Amino acid sequence: MPETDKEIEILFKKMLEDVHLLIEQKEEILINDLKDYNMKIQWIINELKGYQVFENGEYTYTLGEEIKDADLTLEFADDDLTLKFLKQEIGEYSYVYYNRKFKLYYPESREEIEKETGPVIVQHSKHLLTAGYTKGIVYHPFVLSKIPIFRKVIEKLFQPEKNEGSYIPINTTLGTFDNQPLPQKLIEYFIDKTNYIYIQNICGCRAYHDCQDHEKFIGCMYLGDDVKNLKHPPEKGRFITREEAKKTVKKAIENGLIPTFGRFIVESTSLSVEDTGRFMSMCFCCSCCCVNGKMMQNATTELHGVFKRMEGLTVEVDPEKCVGCGACMDVCVFVGRDIINGKAVIDQERCLGCGRCEQVCPNGAINITLDDPKRLDELIKRIESSVDVS
Repeated sequence: MPETDKEIEILFKKMLEDVHLLIEQKEEILINDLKDYNMKIQWIINELKGYQVFENGEYTYTLGEEIKDADLTLEFADDDLTLKFLKQEIGEYSYVYYNRKFKLYYPESREEIEKETGPVIVQHSKHLLTAGYTKGIVYHPFVLSKIPIFRKVIEKLFQPEKNEGSYIPINTTLGTFDNQPLPQKLIEYFIDKTNYIYIQNICGCRAYHDCQDHEKFIGCMYLGDDVKNLKHPPEKGRFITREEAKKTVKKAIENGLIPTFGRFIVESTSLSVEDTGRFMSMCFCCSCCCVNGKMMQNATTELHGVFKRMEGLTVEVDPEKCVGCGACMDVCVFVGRDIINGKAVIDQERCLGCGRCEQVCPNGAINITLDDPKRLDELIKRIESSVDVS
């Protein structure tokens, strides 16, 4: 057996065993991730095979065999990259997913090339693995992040300890601050403070999913001094004025999109911009397509802390008015709703207070309130402790 194959086999076996060890050590993140995790995963690395079974907190594995009813089959594409992955030397990957599978790619290098329209950054990636939906059930790539070895990559990529973000409630019922609707006032504070604003021409999430409910041509905005280093093809986006940015925000809110903003290092990394703490991401999310929602629904609980609910915000259901229609569940990005005994119930740990449920409730059964408009100042201070847009 070649030396590389031997090393891969040793590391693969260790990876399977390490999950048991972490469970025995009662690692908090893993225990939380696995309590509702039901997944049978088949691994194929050349001739080497093995599978893992996760079932509501229980874990078993078998080396050297295949399981017939796997949910996902992971087939690795490159020995050197597989070895790098098993050694936990990979710090990021990107994904592309289809109807029957998704693929993970490792970005080996980035280079700046000159075009007629100006310099652009080109990323050169190598195929790491293909994940097949064996039973025909479509899984988002984020489901892998609950497995410790994938979680380590996600930790390096997202750097959750350095990220700070919040969803902004879009409800007019919250009142005004300085004669402006609260959400708009909050966003415009940062727009007025920055000198560089870049907007993508299209929302990648809504375009990919062919969203039928919301405007696709309202893309993410980026603010701050680091943004000037963004080298993107002109067909992808453009720099805009403060007035254009404010009009975009107004249009997004009117379209029912949920603004989220803060420092998300994965965004600057994906755009090949070095994040020095001066790169704010501002996305306008829908409940049906948003990657942040997919992350909250599928990813390791370690990433849940990336987004924080606004302090002083209360979301409640009036059981006298609720008829259990489920409209609020349909628009909840974070799986923060359930119907129990015919009434909507809010999971306060998962709810991030975006306010979409209050907007769509046909019976006015959901109330969202802010105890003090000065909470905006607190939120601004929290965000500015992580990212500076000036």
